[in-house]
Amino acid sequence: MGRSMQEVLIFDAFMRNTSDSIVIKEYFATERGGFTGGKIICASEAKAGHYGLNMDTIRGRTDFDLMPPEQAAKAFQDDIWVMEHRKPIEDQRETITHKNGEIVKVSVTKFPWILTGGEIIGVMCIARNITIREKAKQQARDLIQFMMQEVLKPLLPMYHNELKYSESGKVLKTVIFRVIRKLREGKSLKS
Repeated sequence: MGRSMQEVLIFDAFMRNTSDSIVIKEYFATERGGFTGGKIICASEAKAGHYGLNMDTIRGRTDFDLMPPEQAAKAFQDDIWVMEHRKPIEDQRETITHKNGEIVKVSVTKFPWILTGGEIIGVMCIARNITIREKAKQQARDLIQFMMQEVLKPLLPMYHNELKYSESGKVLKTVIFRVIRKLREGKSLKS
């Protein structure tokens, strides 16, 4: 088997098995220096599946065929920016609505598709579902807020008013400092 055939098979296996939404869109340069188009020429099985399609039936569609209008317009504007500036957009957080109504948080990276001669012919996009990660971060923020309000806030006046110089106060002081340290660690992790 020749190298190019092997590369095609590897690429096809990757696009069928990745859990990321990957899409390659073709654009055409206009006479005024802009771009038109945005048709999908290749998409991962995961990307196609989000819209009830497969890798063959998603070809030729645009974001406007698949997404709510405001999300499609944002994706199109980002594509144009990437091509005009010849720079990637990396790890941009977005909310996407799939055909079944599921709303997901994604981390999007887009980069221009440039031929070896320097001509830009499209955009490549990788979107990774980060919904679970974002929910976990929110739960951590909620837990920190709860600890501040429900644990630390009531302990401080108790310590200062009644227990500061007692044996129980020494223990409580240790607990308070541990809670404060853990809360600070949690705040640095959520950033």
